[in-house]
Amino acid sequence: MLDSHMRGVLEKIIDQVITSIPRLQSSVREEGKDKLQIKNEEDYMLGFVHGAIMSDFVTTFSAMNKRSINLEENEEAQAVAFNRTAEIRKAIFTGR
Repeated sequence: MLDSHMRGVLEKIIDQVITSIPRLQSSVREEGKDKLQIKNEEDYMLGFVHGAIMSDFVTTFSAMNKRSINLEENEEAQAVAFNRTAEIRKAIFTGR
């Protein structure tokens, strides 16, 4: 189970990634859309953003706790990220 400190770290990571969405979208539009053959930019960005959140959190978790995240903690972290999907989608669709 994630303690309150690690949950706060995760929430901060989500906030930081959400604020970077316009920059990420710009790079996808400028360079990646054709190369990656992206058909639906919003769905691609949602998956990309979720992956960035989880990757950053797992790396941070391991560094701070000197151990790998366990299955229960990982599932809890994913649930926290999924619970903010509406906010992430809004940022993707509005570009801010």
